[in-house]
Amino acid sequence: MNMTQARIRINGPTDLITTVPLLLGFHPEHSLVVVGLLGGELQCTFRVDLPGSADHMEHLRDLTGQLSHNECDECVLIAYGDKEIGEAAIERAAARFDAAGVEPVDRLRVAAGRWFSLTCEEPCCPPEGLLVPETTAASCEVAVAGGYAAADRSAVADQLTPAPIGRRAAVASAVVEILTAEADMDWAAQRSRDLHAIDHWMGVNTLPGPADTAAVGLALGDLDIRDYALRRVNSGQFEGNRVDLWIWVARHMEEDLVAPAATVAGFAAYRFGNGVLALEALELALRASPHYRLAQMLMAALQAGIPPGALSRIGYGDREASEING
Repeated sequence: MNMTQARIRINGPTDLITTVPLLLGFHPEHSLVVVGLLGGELQCTFRVDLPGSADHMEHLRDLTGQLSHNECDECVLIAYGDKEIGEAAIERAAARFDAAGVEPVDRLRVAAGRWFSLTCEEPCCPPEGLLVPETTAASCEVAVAGGYAAADRSAVADQLTPAPIGRRAAVASAVVEILTAEADMDWAAQRSRDLHAIDHWMGVNTLPGPADTAAVGLALGDLDIRDYALRRVNSGQFEGNRVDLWIWVARHMEEDLVAPAATVAGFAAYRFGNGVLALEALELALRASPHYRLAQMLMAALQAGIPPGALSRIGYGDREASEING
């Protein structure tokens, strides 16, 4: 199971507030989080930075398009941080959603380990707020489905920092050896070796050494092999979509070979429901190769809020990819 397949039962504000960091992949600060609902069930989660002051709400990013892509009919708004800025952001966003036909059914604020309701005046929601519990039944369900919350956004980005120089040098040497050996191999032998490398390393729970890291990284440079890996990710048969493997490979390759592995990492994270990690991986791919087409397409889909399930045909050719992009 992954987070896009889990049916999460939300039974109140504390369930939702403890679950949001796991859905985002990190603990938000100075943020507006919008949880989209369809028929009362959790459909999607988006986060944007709060503006610098309550007088600059025009800078608050509009998320109505993202909720529309996910067919949401209701939403919950949660502001993290400063009271004045957070409440102003909630009011601005709620007006936008109302106008788009998405009803804001609750408005909450979280600060200093407490949560506050902006709509409930009953004794159950005192003005001084309530403590945010460490866990709830809902957050445990998400954790079992693979949800994990890093300390903050920068901790997510840190997962994609280049490997130590010694390990990268060992992989670079292995790349040269593989390319030299390929000069004496026919196409069929190369293809068989590359497919075997993808199948083997997706099927184990360990990470490859320098030679095998180089082999997987080079194999993904072949679009047919890369698309085969994407189809294997789409099968949902592998724990965490082996995001750890693709990130490992991307971190060890030289810059001109980073984009394929980083793009597969972004796709695997996206399909698993970890949009923030997907964004970081795709940004890495595009820094290395700004014109890498699949990374561009996935980035556009992610920023538009396209549901992960809509990517099920990625890896099956340009026609299906164009349909997703369109």
